[in-house]
This record gives sequence, C-alpha cells and structure tokens, in this order.
Amino acid sequence: MFRLGIVGSDNSHAEAFSRLTNLEGENRIPDVLVTHIYGTDEARTKEVATNCEIPNIVTRTEDMIGQVDGILCVWRHASKHKNDSLPFIKAGIPAFVDKPLAHTVADARELIDTAEQAKVGFTSFSTLRFCVPTVQWLASLKDSIDVPVSGVSTGPAEVDSEYDGLCFYGVHTVELMHAAFGYGVTSVTASEHNKYIMAVCKYATGPIVALNFQYNEPYVFHISAFGKKGFSDHKVDSGTSYVEGMKVIMEMMRTGKWPLTPQQLIEPVQVLAAITKSLAEKREVALSEV
Repeated sequence: MFRLGIVGSDNSHAEAFSRLTNLEGENRIPDVLVTHIYGTDEARTKEVATNCEIPNIVTRTEDMIGQVDGILCVWRHASKHKNDSLPFIKAGIPAFVDKPLAHTVADARELIDTAEQAKVGFTSFSTLRFCVPTVQWLASLKDSIDVPVSGVSTGPAEVDSEYDGLCFYGVHTVELMHAAFGYGVTSVTASEHNKYIMAVCKYATGPIVALNFQYNEPYVFHISAFGKKGFSDHKVDSGTSYVEGMKVIMEMMRTGKWPLTPQQLIEPVQVLAAITKSLAEKREVALSEV
C-alpha cells in the first residue's frame, strides 16, 4: 500500500484527492491511501481528516518523514510550496506540488533543481489539462486545424486574490495554453481594464496566443485554436480532472518518472511573472527577464 501525506488542508484539493484514495467509489485509486495530513487551521484539518478517513493528523510537517511514501503539497498559497516541500524532496520522498508550482520563478527553480539533484519523482500541474474531453480535443487538433498559429485561452482569475494574486486561478489558463500550443513563449504584453486582463504571448516558433483572464466570473475555462486548416473551440469539462490528474501523480510517485520536463514545469511560473511585470511596467516583457 502506497502511503501519501497531505501538506496543506485549506485547499479543496486536499479533500478531493483524499476521497479518491481513501473512500469507496467507482473512481477510487487502488493500492494507495492518504495516511497523514498537516494544516495550520485545526478545525479545517480535522474536517478533511474526518471526511476522508485520514488516520493521522500531524502538527509538524517533518513528522511525516519516514511515515509516508509520497506527499501532495496543496496549499492555496503558492508562496508556501517551496519551504514545505523541500524537506521531503531532500529526504528522497516524491512530491506533487499543486498549481502553481511556486509564487516566484526563483522558488520554482530551487524546487526543480533540488528534485533533480535528489533524483526523486516530482511534478506540478493544473489537473484541468488531463480531463478526458480536453485530452481528446488536444489530440484532435492536428487533424482539425493542422499547425496552430494563434488562439485564446480564457478563464477566471483575480489580480487581487488573497491567495498570491493572479497566479492562484490564472495558472489554469496559462497551462491550458501550453497544453494546446506547446512551450517556448518568448515574451508577454499584458493590459488590465476594470480588473479584466488580456496578455498576449508570443512564441519563438510562431504562434501568438491571448490569455483572457476574467475577473470574478463563473468557473469556466475555454480555448480557441486557429490553424492553417481552420479553427476549433473547446470548453473544459472538469468532471474527470481530479481522477485523471491523480493517475498521473501516482504513476510519477511509483516510477520516479517526471510527466513534465523542468522547462515545462517552470514556464507557466515565468509567464505569470512576466504578466505581473508587464502590467506594472506597461511594456512587453521577455521571459528571459523573469
């Protein structure tokens, strides 16, 4: 039985992932249990532990070391991810760090570099990219539009979110862009109007993609892709996101193989940092600057 520890009980993801491993149901992930949980809100931590039948609540994250085979670091605040994940990674314990990987590019680099040096399984992603209908749509793009040349990725985000600002929900929209158009963004130009944000991303390989961040709007994510043969639209159905994401996580945990490369892990953090810098300085920002 593979033992998981949850670090960060405040996020709904703590309960969503734990239900898949600990409670009976058609989507239950076999041969894995969340056995330990840590959080700073005692009542919330007890709530998740009770709802998901997690037997052990710890008051220090380090108390999980030696007791779990892997961790899910799922704080709402990405700024907490580095400090609470590094001790496990250094101890050789595989880690999934929830989206976004980190609040700063420097923190993201340190996490990635440490995991590479420790030769340990490691990843971070928005589970939306692994929803079954989204994966099917992505696979159909080559036939429907051929080479993508432009597009729009839309989703909710609040630049003034208490959870480290734009990155909290904005990372979903960024990662969906990467899933559809690939990696290799070279620059970002962002503009804000009434807290709604548009950010134009230029790719080294040619495509240009607009990130459309909707302020305080319904939880809807949408992608439009335009190519040499036409266009294709996709509204994300998140119904399978957690179970499909958890399958990817457990494959990484058991094999040590990273599902995303270091560059694929860090680029969403760089794009979000470039957007913030572009908004502040009102200019185009190269990713090399962040």
